[in-house]
Amino acid sequence: MGKGIFIIGTDTDVGKTFITAGITYKLIQSGYNAISFKPVQSGGIIEESTNSLIPPDIKYIKDICNIDCDYKKMNTYCLKEEVSPHLAAKLENIAITKEKILNQYNELINKYDFVIVEGAGGIVVPLIDNTYFVYDLIKDLNIDVAIVSRAGVGTINHTVLTNEFLKKLNINAKGIFINKYHGEFYEDDNIQVIKDLTKIEIVHTVGEIKKFTIENIKKEYEKFDLEKLLNLFS
Repeated sequence: MGKGIFIIGTDTDVGKTFITAGITYKLIQSGYNAISFKPVQSGGIIEESTNSLIPPDIKYIKDICNIDCDYKKMNTYCLKEEVSPHLAAKLENIAITKEKILNQYNELINKYDFVIVEGAGGIVVPLIDNTYFVYDLIKDLNIDVAIVSRAGVGTINHTVLTNEFLKKLNINAKGIFINKYHGEFYEDDNIQVIKDLTKIEIVHTVGEIKKFTIENIKKEYEKFDLEKLLNLFS
């Protein structure tokens, strides 16, 4: 059986997909059999070649990591509307069930060395009405957690609150990824305060990528410290 890591963000669009792809890429390049898994994706896009709805986050990961795997094996629910998953499912008359997600995860974890699971939005995003949330899924998966947060203004509050909420649920985050770092003095202070208040290791700080090309993205991913990652999530 493999190892799972759940990637959560302090907010929407904080960079969960970027970090999920980076971890997966680094593991694959280091010889591990790794894959990403996005249980629920809202804001699906139409693939022209098949005229079918596909998850854009998984498309990015597949392209960057050169993963040859069917979308449906890496994503349980792909929803059209770019809103909270519970609402997107309701608008499309789709009944999300945790059993289907858990079964798909179990299939992957029994096949791969690592399964990097990307959440939807933040930790308190509802997946099924107001009865089943991202944090419930984490507990059901019994999986280690990494937090993705921004480097800029507001990140101390967002990151510490996310971690405190997790702690109240007896979910321990093993590491933090800092994204969108521009080298500003206040960002350095933000990172230090987050470390001091959470007592959680900073796994990697992602610097500014001025030209967003596949080559430059992969150069950033190569900087990920595999040894630190494996030690924290062993």
